[in-house]
Amino acid sequence: MADCRAVPTLPRITRPLLAVAAALILVAGGACSSGGDGRGDRAVGGGVAEASHPAGPPYAVGRHELTLVDGSRPTPAVPAQGRAAEPDRTIEVEVVYPAAGDAPPEPAAGAPSPAEADAEPLPGPWPLVVFAHGFNGRSEFFRGFAEQWARQGYAVALPTFPLSRQGIAYSDDYVNQPGDVSFVVDRLADLDAGDLLDGVIDTDRYVVGGHSLGSATVFGVAYNSCCLDPRIVGAISVSGGPLPYPDGNYDDHPTTPMLMIHGGQDQTVAVGVGDLLFDQGWASPLWYLRPPAATHVSVFTDEPGQLFTEASLAFLDAELGDDPGPLDAMGAGVAASGAAEWRTKP
Repeated sequence: MADCRAVPTLPRITRPLLAVAAALILVAGGACSSGGDGRGDRAVGGGVAEASHPAGPPYAVGRHELTLVDGSRPTPAVPAQGRAAEPDRTIEVEVVYPAAGDAPPEPAAGAPSPAEADAEPLPGPWPLVVFAHGFNGRSEFFRGFAEQWARQGYAVALPTFPLSRQGIAYSDDYVNQPGDVSFVVDRLADLDAGDLLDGVIDTDRYVVGGHSLGSATVFGVAYNSCCLDPRIVGAISVSGGPLPYPDGNYDDHPTTPMLMIHGGQDQTVAVGVGDLLFDQGWASPLWYLRPPAATHVSVFTDEPGQLFTEASLAFLDAELGDDPGPLDAMGAGVAASGAAEWRTKP
């Protein structure tokens, strides 16, 4: 496990949340995304069984890398590492998308990525998902999930943030990450005419998701007045919750639909945070997948990981594909698995 620092605690949002503010503490070690080379990390996304999904036969998958520079916002200094401030923000992005050709078989856990670099994309536009990594993470840690979603007809952008990324692990920069998400979508909407993905992605509406510190990014860009992106039509929060933003608040926040996943044995962000957000009806509608034996990271592995794949695809169908059927059917499947609870609020 990579070396991690603590990051901030739960902000003041509503009076009942004050009683459990101490629950959202990302303690050293647990707030990390899993490390590795992007193949061994296929347990984070790639090692689960293929979900049953009504979007048609699976597609082949391509992967395109972009380096985006936002000259309008700075990157702060990290004095403890001798890193000087920079006048702009550089964000590396992997975009995983449906590609031409026959879909390969679903890879086994630990197998090489099936996504072909710069494969010819299928004509779009394909609905967009942006997924934010956690503290000390990188985009490729979630490539396996992105490939699952792309196989079923979604384009997925995986940004690597300038400072919370693996190797720097500066958590305080999370306050700038909602702006990074919106900037990535802006640039995907305005790609150069010669870019491989020009015209391939529908950026008018998208779903944003994230794990741990990436979940805090989700709450910022989807629900905090500092950074709201009106193009967001759904949010996926995994093992996380809201953190404070200096230029905004959660007062009268949007009730954008949310899928929330939180393991009952999470020792990094206590499951009570997820429970309370659900009890208070943070989003509307709100779906909550709660595997009681899962930890901060094991929500992505084994049967909880398979359920997450199925639930996330069903959520994308509902919010981007206007097909609520798979999400309506999730409760019975989760109950039959015996591996999680499925809670819903209208």
